[in-house]
Amino acid sequence: MPINREYIIKRALSLVFVVLGVVVVTFIITRVIPARPELLWTGPHATIEQIERARRELHLDKPIHVQLWHYFVDLFSGNWGVSWRTKMPVLPSILSSLPATIELVVSAFILATAVGIPLGISAAIRRGSGVDSVVRIFSVVGASTPVFWLALLLQLAFCNWLGLLPAAKRVDEYIAISTGFKPLTGFYTIDSVVQGNIPVLIDVLRRMFLPAVVLSLYPMCLSARMTRALTLEVLSELHVRSSIAWGIPRSRVLYKYVLRNVIAPVVASLGLSFGYTIVGAFMVEIIFVWPGIGYYTAMSLLSYDYPAIIGSVIFVAIIYSVINTAIDILHATIDPRVEL
Repeated sequence: MPINREYIIKRALSLVFVVLGVVVVTFIITRVIPARPELLWTGPHATIEQIERARRELHLDKPIHVQLWHYFVDLFSGNWGVSWRTKMPVLPSILSSLPATIELVVSAFILATAVGIPLGISAAIRRGSGVDSVVRIFSVVGASTPVFWLALLLQLAFCNWLGLLPAAKRVDEYIAISTGFKPLTGFYTIDSVVQGNIPVLIDVLRRMFLPAVVLSLYPMCLSARMTRALTLEVLSELHVRSSIAWGIPRSRVLYKYVLRNVIAPVVASLGLSFGYTIVGAFMVEIIFVWPGIGYYTAMSLLSYDYPAIIGSVIFVAIIYSVINTAIDILHATIDPRVEL
C-alpha cells in the first residue's frame, strides 16, 4: 500500500519531541545525583586549581538551565560530549559498541520468531491437548521470568557446572589472534564468515548462544501466546472452516489463511517488545561482559559519567522510536486493513 506522507511527518515530529523530552529528563536526573564529576575528569591527584578549571570547562559552575542550553547547542552541532571516564568522544564510542548489541538482539529476535510462532500454531491446532497446556504454561512462566535471574542461572549451569559454553565476552582473544581475525564491520558473525574464519565463527556463536536465549525468552513467549490466540480466532472463521470441510489440505489452509492473518499483528507486537528487549540486553550484557551499549551505559552509570549516560539514553530512544515507526509501516504494508 502507498505510504501516507502525513503519517511519516507526524511520526518524525513526535520522534523529535520524544528525543527532546528524553534529553531534558535525563539531563536533570543526572545533575540531581550527588556526585563530583569534575574529580572524575581531572583524576585523583588533581590540584584545586585544576578542579576549578574543570568545573568551568564542563559548565558545572553555571545554573542547570544554562548547562542544559550548552548541552543542546553541542548536541545539535554533532558534539555529544566527551566521556568523563574514558576521555573519548561519546558518539563514536556508542557507535563502536552498537554492532555488539544489534548482533545480540537480532539473534534473539530470530530465535524468538523461529520458535514462538510455530509453538503458537501447534498449540492452537491441538487445542486442549497436552501440547497446548505445555505451550501455555511455558509462555506464562517464560514471560514473567526476570532476565537477570535467568541469565545468572544459565551461566552458572552451562558455564560453571557443566563447562559446555564460555561464560563471557564476544570472542576468545587467543583464537582471534592466532587465526588472524580482524573485525571489519563490528558484527563478528559476518566478519568471520567474510574472512572464512571458521574457528572464530564457532567461538562467537558459542558465546552468543546463552545471551541470545535469555533475551529471546520474552518475545518468544509473547509471540507464542499471540499466535495461539490469533490462530484460534482465524480457525473459527466461516471461510476457514468451509475450506477445511471442502477437503483443502490443512497445511495449505494454515499457510494461505491462518499464517497470513496472524503474522502481521505478531510482527507488530514483537516490534513493540523491542524496547523491553533493549532494557533486558543491558542486564544480559553486564552479566556476560558483552561489550555493547548496555555494558557501556552500565559502566558510565557506575562512574557518574553524565555525557555517556545522556548520550546512551538519547541513542536508545532514537532507535526505539524509529523501529516503532518502521514496525507500524511494515504492519500496514503486510495487512491492508490497517490504515496509517
